Amino acid sequence: MTWFSLAFAIHCLLLAAFTCNAQFRNHSYNVTSRRERRLGLSRSLAERTAVAKGLSSCPKGCHIHGVCNEEVGRCDCPRHFTGPSCSGMASNMVQICAKYSLNARDCRMDHACLNNCNQRGKCIAGMCHCQPGYWGMDCAISWGPNGKMQLLEGHYVPRKRGVKVYIYELPSNMTSWYAFSHVDRPLQFLLWQRLMSAGMRTLDGNEADYFFIPINMRGALVREQIEWVLPYIQTIYPWWSKDLGHRHLIIHTGDMGVNDLALTVRRHLNSSLTNITWLTHWGLQEYHPISRWEKAHRPGKDIVIPVMIMSQGFHHSPMNPRMEVEAKARGGPLARNGTLFFAGRICGNREPPNQATGKCGPGHEDYSFGVRQAVYLQHRKTKGFKIVPWTSAYLEDISTHKFCLAPVGGGHGKRQILVSFMGCVPVLIGDGVLQPFEPEIDWSKFSVSVPEKDIPDLPRILNTVPASEVASKQKRLKCAAQHMFYSSSLGAILGEDGRYDAFETLMEILRLRKEHPDVPPEKYQKVDEQFRKFVNCELGDAEQVPLCTQGKEIQVEGRKSCKDCRHKDGVGASFFSTSGGMLCCENDDMTRCPRVWT
Repeated sequence: MTWFSLAFAIHCLLLAAFTCNAQFRNHSYNVTSRRERRLGLSRSLAERTAVAKGLSSCPKGCHIHGVCNEEVGRCDCPRHFTGPSCSGMASNMVQICAKYSLNARDCRMDHACLNNCNQRGKCIAGMCHCQPGYWGMDCAISWGPNGKMQLLEGHYVPRKRGVKVYIYELPSNMTSWYAFSHVDRPLQFLLWQRLMSAGMRTLDGNEADYFFIPINMRGALVREQIEWVLPYIQTIYPWWSKDLGHRHLIIHTGDMGVNDLALTVRRHLNSSLTNITWLTHWGLQEYHPISRWEKAHRPGKDIVIPVMIMSQGFHHSPMNPRMEVEAKARGGPLARNGTLFFAGRICGNREPPNQATGKCGPGHEDYSFGVRQAVYLQHRKTKGFKIVPWTSAYLEDISTHKFCLAPVGGGHGKRQILVSFMGCVPVLIGDGVLQPFEPEIDWSKFSVSVPEKDIPDLPRILNTVPASEVASKQKRLKCAAQHMFYSSSLGAILGEDGRYDAFETLMEILRLRKEHPDVPPEKYQKVDEQFRKFVNCELGDAEQVPLCTQGKEIQVEGRKSCKDCRHKDGVGASFFSTSGGMLCCENDDMTRCPRVWT
């Protein structure tokens, strides 16, 4: 280590220690920060006391700098402390910060914490530092008066129907040391948050239908963490052994799904990884000869889930009732006079195609199965087609074309989801690839699937789709798009209430697997009337309570916009810190979140 690095590390440690000591005194929170006073939480935090089961199961002094997970007797530490009771200062802060993709300034800052620690703790150096007697990623767990664990001091109300999911509370370096803003595709945190606010979390593994392992499967730490986590839960907890992990769930948001894991890791942990149900974005169910990509998805075992789209602006969709009213006032919606649109990366090397020849340079021919390259080469000048590497009017272009190309990318794609939000019929080209929630949801009802060999014939195929069929597919898109968007977490884009969103769709599929284990997923709608109505957005059994709307526009009188919610009371700009997600944005207490669709 150089003298500069040593001095830098000492500087980080001193700042981290000063921050913690300033906020924690005499083993209790009695020195409030400016943010805490603004939130008006100082009194509730100081007065809140968990019901104690007895003596702590953790080493003495754990609660001074760490949090005791009383269920397993493990003391979880923030980034800058270490040891069995978190009493030692970490001597390698520079390396720790770098491993979690944080610079020195961000590493010592108090990041937003999951569910704002449920007002039972404070964010300190990468974790919720819970009041003594509380523990968990968001301080939701404590001992109840009956000696059993409880959520939110016993005020947590489980959902009446559906599945129950047990979440493994892993050590903080596996979960909360990550800053939300630095995590690429942080879908595991979204699922954790919504399992809580939806009433589907259980602390009793004996009554759980599924077990969620909330590990981050993106980045440089994946190998060392998964090689540690799986033996850990198999040894510490009794639940794996009951069915050898077949009801365990892991989210992997990589381009190639489970195949993003190194081959050596897959071979080493084969028996465990094979039994787990993988929730991924990549639905390749057979070997692809052009790209030489191996099968990554097992229909009926794994589930293809939608990409979490964080981009703003989709609430301007022509299918949004508010936009429909505004369009009517202008004389009508934008006319869809164009036939096929695509804008995005075309060549595997990220360079634009040669404008004269229409060809990409050598290398990376396997990108997108060669689909994007072939469509551009053959149809960039076709009348009614707009196939370009980039456009300054992306949403407008989607809104003025009947069909939108939705190919794969360097693995999974997301265009099929993006264009669905805007009412453009997806044109799916990618042999052997299942789309999000397929075959549980029949994509043929709102999209067009074209075999790769028929790319030259695209103009004829699209131009001969009857106008009535196009209209029918566009009408179905408003329901289908709701299933593809995590609106209960991110806010409404179509004026929806969230009852059919991507999270709820995943929960319905898990329910069907539990109740009909021998039924193929493509037949779920035939054997379960509830699911059929759900897929077609026809439940109609509850009074709608619209979600807040993305952006700053007020869509529903008397309701805040999501932007107002994200910045309310200084909680922060991340929906993760809003207790329960955007569904609950107008309440600080997660137990008051609306559940109109349960």
